[in-house]
Amino acid sequence: MLPTSHTRKGAEIVTYNEDLQLAMSRTKKWRLGNYAPDKTVSPLDQNILNELEASSPIPFAERATKGMSVNFGMFHMLVKKFNVPGALITMGNVSVNGEVRLPITSSHFKKMIKHKSGEENMSQYHLWTTLPGGMILDSVILSSLSHDGLIEVDDMIPSERYIYDQADDLPHQLQYIPLVVGLEFFVASGTIDQEAMTYLMGDRFPKQYE
Repeated sequence: MLPTSHTRKGAEIVTYNEDLQLAMSRTKKWRLGNYAPDKTVSPLDQNILNELEASSPIPFAERATKGMSVNFGMFHMLVKKFNVPGALITMGNVSVNGEVRLPITSSHFKKMIKHKSGEENMSQYHLWTTLPGGMILDSVILSSLSHDGLIEVDDMIPSERYIYDQADDLPHQLQYIPLVVGLEFFVASGTIDQEAMTYLMGDRFPKQYE
């Protein structure tokens, strides 16, 4: 089990990029792709963020229970419409005020791959987009925290409906804990079949944005 406070031995705080490197190494070990951290910060244009937020068909209050649809959709639009380089879909846990929100560990992800049980276990982990320089983009977490009564959100203000910031400098004492990265996990775990993934991320699907 993850500790309630996300620290190393000796209470040394873990940085997001350190955890991301471990997640990338784990992903490579599981033969799900080779990744390397991109430390160059390239902030997203505010117009892109505005359009991403405006494009979501799922109301803010419903996002807490539809994390896969919302955050995967945002990732897809970043990559296929805006051609943002270095965007990386990331799966793991989130800590709020030192308390992890989900009972997921790397061993759970490994079991999903072994048993092809990813589809029925999507609610057991969180997913978000990591951008170069350790930037986090997440359009679900604030809805989840609001749903649980942990924060108050004025959802009439678009910028308050999503997180986009440096991973080690987030509001509400949020800490993201990456455990595995990349699209191949979804195929290997039986969450999305290979044909569907090829359609989603191949050359045909982006025509929806023309």
